[in-house]
Amino acid sequence: MFELLAERGLTAGARVLEIGSGTGQATGELLARGADVVAVEPGPGMAELLTARLGGDRLRVVCADFEDAQLPDAPFDLATSATAFHWVRPDVALPKLARALRPGGWLAVWWTVFGDPENPTPFRWDLPALYDRYLPHERRDPTFVPGPLRVDSWTDELRQGGWFGPVEVELIRWEHRLTAAGARRLFGSFPNVNGLPAARREAFLDELGALVDERGGEVADPYVTAVYLTRPTR
Repeated sequence: MFELLAERGLTAGARVLEIGSGTGQATGELLARGADVVAVEPGPGMAELLTARLGGDRLRVVCADFEDAQLPDAPFDLATSATAFHWVRPDVALPKLARALRPGGWLAVWWTVFGDPENPTPFRWDLPALYDRYLPHERRDPTFVPGPLRVDSWTDELRQGGWFGPVEVELIRWEHRLTAAGARRLFGSFPNVNGLPAARREAFLDELGALVDERGGEVADPYVTAVYLTRPTR
């Protein structure tokens, strides 16, 4: 994915605006490739952690909602958002981004979908019964197509208002291998699981780990990273 960005301006010295940086999983890679980054993060705790982890001369952290953030006047070569763009108001964010980017600059937004609906594995087919017991109101059909993979919908979203032109879409399919411990760490990081009462959360994670152990102690888990790339029209 970062090679796609390298083809669109992510080079040493590039000015990058990042929306919803969180604790810096994508920010670190942007910095490693030599970019100067302005990272907009609305959560004070995450902004503090991001500064502590990655702070330096090439990173400026702005703690604010993107819609309200005060941005530098100098134009950006690239604007990015990793698994966060669904939180912003496009009617405000898109014109703001179009003005912030230099002519010919790029906007890149992406999400990683855990589980590929085109390749549902036996492990993924095990999960609905587990969710029925602990999170019965959440749909977990392995063939369900989530928002980031609804290409027409997100293309229309990014083009609303005419601020951005044609949208390029890259669906990067890859495979992660989960052990029982890895599955516990991954699913335990999801807000819906993490928000369960402590005893139910531990029981959920115990059963999840047991599902992996029952399939030999390690399972292949296909993922999809959906990347949307576009440039401003003005």
